[in-house]
Amino acid sequence: MPLFKTITQAEGIIGVWQLSETLHELLPNFSDQELEDPAYLQYTHEKRKIEWLATRKLIKLLIGDDFTITYAESGKPILNHAQYKNISISHSRYFAAVYIHETLQVGLDIEDTTRNYNSIEKRYLSDEELKQTGQNPLLQCLYWCAKESIFKLVPDHDIEFRNQIHISPFIPEKEDHFLAKFKSEKGDSTHELHFQIFNDHCLVWVAG
Repeated sequence: MPLFKTITQAEGIIGVWQLSETLHELLPNFSDQELEDPAYLQYTHEKRKIEWLATRKLIKLLIGDDFTITYAESGKPILNHAQYKNISISHSRYFAAVYIHETLQVGLDIEDTTRNYNSIEKRYLSDEELKQTGQNPLLQCLYWCAKESIFKLVPDHDIEFRNQIHISPFIPEKEDHFLAKFKSEKGDSTHELHFQIFNDHCLVWVAG
């Protein structure tokens, strides 16, 4: 079973699943009714189908079978479950990850540290953040995941990563959390994000 790890949080749980199964191996775990879900049927590429199935297999392992997931107009997933009310989902090439929480809104993102962030860094990093990261792949990855996590957490739409989300400097080799400020017309907010690094990947999460 490719459950890679779980991280227990207060009133919440994070699960990471290794995407090593084939579509043929995953399909027997689901009923015909589950496979008729429009969210699954929309995918034509096998990789996307595998991600969808593996993510739901992971959720079943964490909280059981008695749940459904619907989607807001923004595309944000909505978890329908007796105990857990909020969910955030992320995929990389090799992993699927979810953050499920009983009461708080959550955001989570997982990314490969070997991705080429240099080509996109000016799109998501402010001038000050460009100096902070210094084209360090680990920091580039953590900053990207942090901003994605904040984006998934807050209700705002059309967020400009470069201008609206600002990361406070930190040293990943010495710390396991850092702060980010989100600027909005509704007011600014500060969020504490946590992270882990494993298998050339960054995992960042936030609740609030």
